[in-house]
Amino acid sequence: MKADVLYERKGDLYYPTDRAASPWDSQLIHGGAITGLLAHVLDTRHRNAGMQFIRITNDLFRPAPRQPVTVETEIIRQGSRIQAIVARMIIDTHEVARATAISAISQNIELPEHVADPEPIEFPEHLPVSGFLGPYTNNIEEAPPGFNFAVEMRKVEGFEFKGWGTAWLHIRSDVVESERNTPLSYMGMMTDFGNGIGQMGLGNNQACINSDSTLYLYRYPQQRWIRFQCQTQIQPSGSGTTETVLADKDGPLGKVLQSLIVRPFRL
Repeated sequence: MKADVLYERKGDLYYPTDRAASPWDSQLIHGGAITGLLAHVLDTRHRNAGMQFIRITNDLFRPAPRQPVTVETEIIRQGSRIQAIVARMIIDTHEVARATAISAISQNIELPEHVADPEPIEFPEHLPVSGFLGPYTNNIEEAPPGFNFAVEMRKVEGFEFKGWGTAWLHIRSDVVESERNTPLSYMGMMTDFGNGIGQMGLGNNQACINSDSTLYLYRYPQQRWIRFQCQTQIQPSGSGTTETVLADKDGPLGKVLQSLIVRPFRL
C-alpha cells in the first residue's frame, strides 16, 4: 500500500488504497476520497485555459466499496463563457457517485468602491497540530489506515459535536499515485470534511452523514492550509445541512453545502 496516496492507477482503473478508507466502514471509500478523485479527473481531463471551475456538486448515490473504480466524463454544455461537465464514478457497472461541474471564464474586473477588498487572514501558527477525529503522527507512513489520518488540523474553536466549529485543515495525501494534486483536486478532497467539524452529537449512537456536497470556489487556493467555519442544522425529520465557509491566508475561497441524514454510527 502507498500510505501517502488514495488511489493507485492502472490504465483506466483506480485502485483505492487503505488510505482511502472511510471511518464509517473500513471496507468503504471515504467521501473525501470520492470527491477528490472526481475533482482530479475533471481537472486533468477538462482543464480549459482561461476558465476555472467555480462549482462542483457531488451526489453520493450509494456506499462505495473499496474496489477498482473507473470515472467516465461527458461535456454536456460547451460555451464560450460556461462549460458544464458530468463525471460518473463506476464500480462493478454501478454508478456510485456523480459530480456535475461548472467551469466559467476567468475575468479580471474592477470592483466598485462599496465592495471591500478581502483582508488577509492570520494563520494560527501558535495552535498545535492534531489529527482529525483520531490520533496524529508526524509520519504519514506510520499513520493508521483511513483518509481521516491523512489530515492535519489546527483547531480554533468548537468542534465538540455541538453542530459548529472552526479549524484549519491540511491534507498530506495525493489523490493518485505519481500524479501531483492540482488546486482543484486538493479542494475536492477537502469538500467532505465540513460535516465532521460541524458534526451534531445526537446520542443513542446516532450521527449525521452527508448524502451530497456542493463546492463553490471563488478562486483556487495558493496554500495547503484551509480554514473551515462550519455550522450544522438538524431537524426532527432526521435531515439537515452543514454550511462551511472556506478561506486561506489570502482571504475567502468559497463555500461548501452538504445535505445530511441521520443514521447509526459504526466503526
